[in-house]
Amino acid sequence: MEQERSRRFTIALVQMDSQADRRANLEAARRSCGEAVSRGADLVMFPETVDYIGPDIPGHACDPEGETVRSFQGLAREYGVYLLNGSITERMGGGRPANTSMLFGRDGKVIARYRKVHMFDVDIDHGPACRESDGICPGDQIVVARTRLADLGFAICYDLRFGEMFRLMARAGAQVILVPANFTRETGKAHWEPLLRARAIENGCYIAACGQTGHKEMFLAHGHSMVVDPWGRVIARAGEEPAVITADIDLAYREHVQDQIPSLKNTREDLYDLQCRSLKIYEE
Repeated sequence: MEQERSRRFTIALVQMDSQADRRANLEAARRSCGEAVSRGADLVMFPETVDYIGPDIPGHACDPEGETVRSFQGLAREYGVYLLNGSITERMGGGRPANTSMLFGRDGKVIARYRKVHMFDVDIDHGPACRESDGICPGDQIVVARTRLADLGFAICYDLRFGEMFRLMARAGAQVILVPANFTRETGKAHWEPLLRARAIENGCYIAACGQTGHKEMFLAHGHSMVVDPWGRVIARAGEEPAVITADIDLAYREHVQDQIPSLKNTREDLYDLQCRSLKIYEE
């Protein structure tokens, strides 16, 4: 796999204002994907709950092989790019649905699935008060996908606050960690960029975080999608409007940073240990 990689590729983040009209959201995703590819993207990613944000999100969950998923499969295949659908609310049988990211290969086939592990159960001064776990079932695996572009790790929104999860992905080889999100304006203006830069610095990897923007049912979304390099520098940034941003990923530079500051190798496992009880590694 490593010999097949070019060591450099371009990632595009599609920041969206998804609302309660699924068809309009999917059409906006299609237009933006075309723009991303025209700007040289090899990997295109979308934000959390890309296809529907409105009343009763669990009740609008979609089939894992239904029209919404086929739409993203078709985009990956049509444009010949790797594509992360951000996340969708995925029907899981008779129980609560999952908040699921799906990575598609250039041929449209599903390479990996990640279901959000940490539920956004919070009560923030000045709002919002949320209990995601009331309607969404948490995932039970940390996921890394070994692709011809890079080894990719996956997290969704609130997962960003759990540094141990990112360290486990980095120790499993993740070179780029993809974080679709729907951060609130209240928390985002204080925490979004510091957390993203910290996750990149402490693990010596790229972090690509693609957010929702605009007024949602319960809060104002933060936007400000960004790509952070392994040194902690923001190398691409969106504002508060829907946008497509791109950044070059240089895997050789990541190795150079890790050679200078080998924090993964310097872990004191004689004093403490971080174990992953359920790690799923997908091979393309």
